[in-house]
Amino acid sequence: MIILDTNALIYSIKEKIPLEKFISEEIGIPTSAIMELKKLSVKNSDARLALETTGRYKILEVESSGDRGIIEAAMKYGGTVITNDRALTTTLRKLNFRVTSVSRGGVRKI
Repeated sequence: MIILDTNALIYSIKEKIPLEKFISEEIGIPTSAIMELKKLSVKNSDARLALETTGRYKILEVESSGDRGIIEAAMKYGGTVITNDRALTTTLRKLNFRVTSVSRGGVRKI
């Protein structure tokens, strides 16, 4: 399972990076990230496009919001988190979760 964070999904939309080209595992997006995208999409066209793509991914139900929702999803569903958030990356690594990021070249190797 690959768990997408909001910023990684928006970045992939902005830079036109087809995540599915680089990821062979099932991709999930926590409900916390969907809620964040809904808020951001009011003023951000990349967030609006990212929100439209969430239907392609498995919805991961979480109770928490923001970064805590991503951490909850990692604990509940396992797998690797894709995020470009350095603070979240540090926290996830301290909790022994696998983390990678999205760059212009695609998804960095895990």
